[in-house]
Amino acid sequence: MAVRSICMSHDLFRLIYVSTARPGLTETDMLSILNTSQSNNEERHITGYLAHNGASFMQLIEGPRAEVEDIFGRIMKDDRHSGVVRILAECSRTRAFPLWSMNYFRVDKDGQSTKVAGTMLARRDDPVDSLMTAEAPRDLIYTFSKFIRQA
Repeated sequence: MAVRSICMSHDLFRLIYVSTARPGLTETDMLSILNTSQSNNEERHITGYLAHNGASFMQLIEGPRAEVEDIFGRIMKDDRHSGVVRILAECSRTRAFPLWSMNYFRVDKDGQSTKVAGTMLARRDDPVDSLMTAEAPRDLIYTFSKFIRQA
């Protein structure tokens, strides 16, 4: 059986992007992003992972292709960040993060804690494996690990 090279709109699709955070984003801003994402994603059968290092974002979004592309279109217009660059877009047979409507971690560069509910903190030298499930594809763990190290 030949592998399809094109994802259909209902097929599972995975997208990762990076962007530059707007200077001065507050914990309230981040809480708003997370609450909105988690609520909308559950309704649309989207799962994902958002990393923030204070200066930049990296996010993975996965779900039906049409839904992911629609969400990405809105993300590109969001004024809380700029310089959005898609670094991965691919069909997938399984979800990398099936239990997370939107998980979030913040790289803690200065030893400061955060009050954003549900935040997972990572320090620059922490292994990203501890922030992701053991089932997560190794290439995704590697990609997020590089992002953390650049914090």
